[in-house]
Amino acid sequence: MSRRGKELDRLEVAKILENFVQGTGGPWEWDDFTQGMSPLKDTKLEAVRRRCAGLGKEFPPTSPGWYCSEEGLEVLRSYVKELRNAG
Repeated sequence: MSRRGKELDRLEVAKILENFVQGTGGPWEWDDFTQGMSPLKDTKLEAVRRRCAGLGKEFPPTSPGWYCSEEGLEVLRSYVKELRNAG
């Protein structure tokens, strides 16, 4: 599902991250989130989006075909928890 042109809230961002970690997101959901959208107006969510876009470099994958290492996935899980509890 494309999210271009739509401003995301914290729960929508949490869902995108959760979908990515669980492997349940749409075929372009992660790419749309990390690369295909305009910067988010919420500076905190934009910082999360930018960090997610670079997790593969920050935490290089240890298995072929993975986006990042387990440590990177743990960062995503912690963001999901933080975003869901920040209301």
